[in-house]
Amino acid sequence: MMFIAENLKALRKEKDLTQEEVSELLGLSPQSVSKWERGETMPDITLLPALANLYQVSVDTLIGMDKINDRQTRNGIFASAHTYWRNGEIAQAAQIFSEGLKTFPTDEGIMSDLAMALAISEDSDDLAKSVKLCERVLSNGHNEKVLHTTRAALCFIYMKSGEKEKAVALANTLPHIRESRERVLAQLDKGPTADEINSYLRLIAIGESND
Repeated sequence: MMFIAENLKALRKEKDLTQEEVSELLGLSPQSVSKWERGETMPDITLLPALANLYQVSVDTLIGMDKINDRQTRNGIFASAHTYWRNGEIAQAAQIFSEGLKTFPTDEGIMSDLAMALAISEDSDDLAKSVKLCERVLSNGHNEKVLHTTRAALCFIYMKSGEKEKAVALANTLPHIRESRERVLAQLDKGPTADEINSYLRLIAIGESND
């Protein structure tokens, strides 16, 4: 049901209906429809067939089973490939990512992981493909975590390709260690005081602390 809120809103707009009109057709209050679309509540299961008929879609489409199945498939690709990777079978991992990319050609996570697997190969063609995949992710990607990972990986991939200047230039765009996940989590685990938080914010902003 995780996608039903966005689907209900999108489908209603496709049909050019207001929340009030939907509520009248279903014999419910407009507030109920509004809460569904905001994800605050879910429609009663007995209403799903009526909603599906209203929007002329299947119940599976209404609740987002296509998206859920896509996510499960993607998770399976990563799980399988990473198992091979941990066992040192990098070529098999690359093959799984490569096949996965045929199904999900715009998935930046698959592209990034495939690039890193290919970069471990000693084949110059694989290394060139790795560079292109990373550059594609950085040009079109939106997932912040994947972008950070890809930038860091590409620094080393450039270096392995003999392009030290590119590697250094890209490395200079990476976050400072003071902004790293490990450093921030360590600070949060300490339960910092307000003064310590202010000092850390100063460090992030201008590279200087009050210490």
